[in-house]
Amino acid sequence: MSVAMTVSCKNHNPAAGNDDTTQTQAAIRSEADLPGHSVAYTSGSVYDLMMSPRTDINKLCFNMQTDCIEAIVRGHADVLVDDESFIPPEEMARLGIRLAFRGEKDFPCGFAFRKGEKELCEPLSHFIDSLRSTGELQEMYERWFLCDTPSRVPMPDLGPAPTGKPILVGEAINLPPTAFPVERQWRGLEPELLERFAHHIGRPVQINYIPVGSIVAALQAGNIDILGGGIFITEERLKTLDFASSHYSAHPGYFVKSTDGGTRPGFSQRVKQMFHNNLIAENRWRYITDGLWETVKISLLSILLGSLIGAGVCRMRMSRRKWVGMIAQVYVDLMRGIPMLVFLMIMFYVVLSGTGMGASAVAVIAFALNFAAYVSEMFRTAILSVGEGQTEAGLAIGFNRWQTFIYIVAPQALRNVMPVYKGEAISLVKNTSIVGYIAIQDLTRASDMIRNRTFDAFFPLLTVTIIYFILAWLLGRLLDLTVKNIDK
Repeated sequence: MSVAMTVSCKNHNPAAGNDDTTQTQAAIRSEADLPGHSVAYTSGSVYDLMMSPRTDINKLCFNMQTDCIEAIVRGHADVLVDDESFIPPEEMARLGIRLAFRGEKDFPCGFAFRKGEKELCEPLSHFIDSLRSTGELQEMYERWFLCDTPSRVPMPDLGPAPTGKPILVGEAINLPPTAFPVERQWRGLEPELLERFAHHIGRPVQINYIPVGSIVAALQAGNIDILGGGIFITEERLKTLDFASSHYSAHPGYFVKSTDGGTRPGFSQRVKQMFHNNLIAENRWRYITDGLWETVKISLLSILLGSLIGAGVCRMRMSRRKWVGMIAQVYVDLMRGIPMLVFLMIMFYVVLSGTGMGASAVAVIAFALNFAAYVSEMFRTAILSVGEGQTEAGLAIGFNRWQTFIYIVAPQALRNVMPVYKGEAISLVKNTSIVGYIAIQDLTRASDMIRNRTFDAFFPLLTVTIIYFILAWLLGRLLDLTVKNIDK
């Protein structure tokens, strides 16, 4: 699984059309024509290893294959290099992309395991070898890879699914024909092979899409058992990972934009096509609804838990015991100084790895701890903003200190803190867009899943942007109503 792309930034004038780009693409017929051009590729791929040491090209690195495709479709890139079969012919025709030439090497692909893992690696290797000897593996390859419309190839009926401890598989790719979901069912060469293997050993298989940037960490941390996604078997990777027998070989393909620019219907027709392709086809709207539920669940639970923890930290910060206040201060400074993405991955892959805790629960804990650090200071400032005379007045009318805080100080402090608290809560909702790095299908990851299937960057991103805006607006309105109730 890999992508690279060659981009021509030299003499490119978008206002003048794509004449320069077309001429450049027409001149690229072999790897010898690449020097002097800008090259883009996906991070962590074998093409990253191939292109990053070169000094005769201008290098651009993308996180997703879909972004590479979008760049060449938009005219920002001249050449895209990836596995020859990673774009189905029907999609190439629709997008206006063609194969310029094939690379010179073949790369064996296999499933990766943690170093020293024998429980699944060796049985899977033997199973793949047996399928190869009987010709079944070749038949599977031809059915998926030599078909013009692999997304329409059905999965074979293997009978009732086995029960027991599931085999956890992380797929670093979400594209036909290797591995792709259709209506919540994974299809492709690798899912079929894994399903057959699971039936062979009598265990169910559970497949999740994990971005290439974090999938190796998920494997090393034990969050998945098998790493798939057309992973190239290279000498460098063999130093840190074990591989099952190769189940197919990938050949590099260098793609350029077609001179005819592909099919270009009218605006209204394009909108209808985008709506159908991104939401209706294969019930892809379910990715959005599932992602929305994950985002709402993580956001609300993190805000509630973070507020409770923040209140406790605030109490510690205001303690008369200096050492208690110092502990709280260190916690606040630590949380403020660690980027949220880094903290989330540390919690998932290091601190809570091996506990059996689900990714969503880890995300709630991580966001709550981070949120607590910020709101604790907000609470403390709001409490201090209430004059000491208010407390003295409460004590004077017979309230004890706890009653004085609850009935007199707290309502005024909440009214003062709510504007900044609202902003922090809304920021948390937006920041949950990074949970896809630990294999949670939130709203942002849902848009990535759809983009990987439709190669349309605009519509899925616009859809989730609108949903995030609505969520932020609704949360803001809810907190505004809370303030009004406090005033009453």
